[in-house]
Order: sequence, then C-alpha cells, then structure tokens
Amino acid sequence: MAAKTRRSPRAACGVPAVAEGPRGPVRGVCRSISQAGMFFAGAQLPVGQSIEVAVELPGAREGLRAVGVISYHHTSAEGPGMGIKFTRLSPDGLALIGQFVEAHAG
Repeated sequence: MAAKTRRSPRAACGVPAVAEGPRGPVRGVCRSISQAGMFFAGAQLPVGQSIEVAVELPGAREGLRAVGVISYHHTSAEGPGMGIKFTRLSPDGLALIGQFVEAHAG
C-alpha cells in the first residue's frame, strides 16, 4: 500500500515481535507500526490468515498484543516480511501505538 493512501500515521520501529498462527509462533521484527497495522519482517504466513501478534513496544509493561490478518507479502534486500492489518486491538493498545507514533514519526 502506498504511503500516500494510508489513513493512520506510521512510525519506524525495529523491535522484536512474534506472530502466532495455527502452526505456532514465528519470531521477527516489527519494522513499522500504526494504529491500523504493522509490517513484520520475518517468515511469511499466508495472505488472509488471521494471527495474534505480540510486539515489544517501548513503554508497554507487558508488550502490545493484537489480532490481525495478513494483508500482503513484501521481500526487500533485508529479507521477507508481511503487512498485518489489525482486526482487534484494545483501547490501551490503540493509545500505546498512538503515543509511540507521535514520538517517533517523521
């Protein structure tokens, strides 16, 4: 998705993340995050698959937890990854991401 079509501000991240699908956990790195979703650098799970994600965002005592769906795959020079659209995120999670993006965007 092109940056100019995004509705939610996004910030670069670079923190550990885990995506858990039907076959168990996949460890990777959250490269960017917004209140709508995130980019997960690591093994790719099937597009359309529902997953649970955990991200070790700074400022979160227990880390951020959310449910999402894989929306696309992307491979760069750094390796494979996938876009995750959040489908369930707590109000605390929304606030945490909002604070992180505000502090790190741009």
